Amino acid sequence: MTIPFVDVLIIGGGPGGLSLAQGLKKRRIGVRVVERDLERRDYVQGFRLRVRERGIQALRSNLPSALFTALEETAGRAPADSIALDEHLRPVPSSTRDYGEKEDAHIDRSVSRITLTRILRSGLEDILQSGIAFTHYETGENGHVLAHFADGSAIRTHLLVGADGARSRVRQQLVPDAKSIDTGARRLAGKIPLHRAQHLGLLPLFWEKNVNIRPHDGASMMITSHVVDTASRRRHGLTDPPAAESGLHLDDTTSYIWWNTAYTRDSLAPDSRLETLDGQQLLCLLLSRIATWDQRLLELIRATEPTTVGLLKVFSSEPGLSWSAGPVTLLGDAAHAMTYFRALGCNSALYDSGLLAAELARVKEGTPLRQAVGEYEGAMRTHGEHAVRSSLDALRHSLGLAT
Repeated sequence: MTIPFVDVLIIGGGPGGLSLAQGLKKRRIGVRVVERDLERRDYVQGFRLRVRERGIQALRSNLPSALFTALEETAGRAPADSIALDEHLRPVPSSTRDYGEKEDAHIDRSVSRITLTRILRSGLEDILQSGIAFTHYETGENGHVLAHFADGSAIRTHLLVGADGARSRVRQQLVPDAKSIDTGARRLAGKIPLHRAQHLGLLPLFWEKNVNIRPHDGASMMITSHVVDTASRRRHGLTDPPAAESGLHLDDTTSYIWWNTAYTRDSLAPDSRLETLDGQQLLCLLLSRIATWDQRLLELIRATEPTTVGLLKVFSSEPGLSWSAGPVTLLGDAAHAMTYFRALGCNSALYDSGLLAAELARVKEGTPLRQAVGEYEGAMRTHGEHAVRSSLDALRHSLGLAT
């Protein structure tokens, strides 16, 4: 049986891997993406993300102009202004601590993860292969890499890119000593459809601003919103199944308020108990913990759709992961998984994709592959390590832990 060959093989069809594929296709570099689960339905897919300047620059560079326009025009709206209040909705001083950089400033638009993935897949029908799981790779004396899959198939390539997330199988083989850290943070989040919030007469502040609740005692809470531009979505053909089919949490057409909070391990309840609770039970547990908060905050939590409530254990990679440049590399969470406390994870993956696509374009012009990959990895590690460290620092600050 003939083993197919491609210049660049990407394992993982998340935003980083798909953005890289778009960038390579745009530069006429042979590429294939292999994704085990094409329709991702894990919990975080139901939430929007805010794209920062580095992510925007990478998408502008990698996407055809029509797709970048579609992304811009179908992005939702998120509050541009933020306010810090205590649990009784009284103003508190804003933190002066700066975890970011000017080029990482928020834009006042937010992007549905589901919509972003749909746009990034557009035009990749002949490149994207789904339903097979990567198992391991071999490197040959000729510098080629042979990637093996669970169905017995294989693909040969000049460069294997592990864009397969925080539990990357590519990384497990490339850097077997790499560790994932349980930060001890336990995150709860939930959503309220905007039309329901308005019907119930909830405080408009909850969707007009980014509201950071900083209680005098206990865990903080962030409240924000995502407003969908339905007309632009229809204009670009981004229609969705009814919410009854996809479930409210993965419904990509409904504007919503969402909140998230985090507690240290065992402070809300032991993991062994938390892991057995459904959305309604998690809501009841949270309400019992914040029972003395302002009634308008409690009304917001009570109005939360239980099917959108979930618990996440927050993990991070160890900063400073390194390996020798060669025909296998990593991108995004596979290289530098980080906490969500600075909202840098997806943005970092997109930024990686822009860096790597640009370096591989130089290979077409004569730069040796190993040199180009080394240049990419140097830049990727610099910003990736900073993002991991600052995300951990923000987590500790949010939870009131020593930094």
